[in-house]
Amino acid sequence: MKVNAFLAFISATLAGLIAFGIFVANAGDAYRVLVTVGAGLSLFVTRGGMTALSSPNGGTANLRVVSGLFFAVLLITHIVFSFVTVRLPPYVIITGILLLLYMLICYAIIRALK
Repeated sequence: MKVNAFLAFISATLAGLIAFGIFVANAGDAYRVLVTVGAGLSLFVTRGGMTALSSPNGGTANLRVVSGLFFAVLLITHIVFSFVTVRLPPYVIITGILLLLYMLICYAIIRALK
């Protein structure tokens, strides 16, 4: 696996801007910072997998499709969480399961290429 540092920086910047938008639009003040940080980290991980990773053995398209799918799902869930007052446990559980499932699928793709 190769990581393109410039594209990773662009992904981090884009995730930060989306997280700021979620911070501004957040309806519930109780966990506003947590939802913002969670959105930034989860969107960076998925967007970074979509743009910054490449594999010399092939399979880059598979990683990009999976990353794009999970990016869209996590973006939609964070937009919903920003407009609806959310309790902490459901937010952490849903976001955590989605991120772990994403990492597991990416690991399986990378492992199958070796």
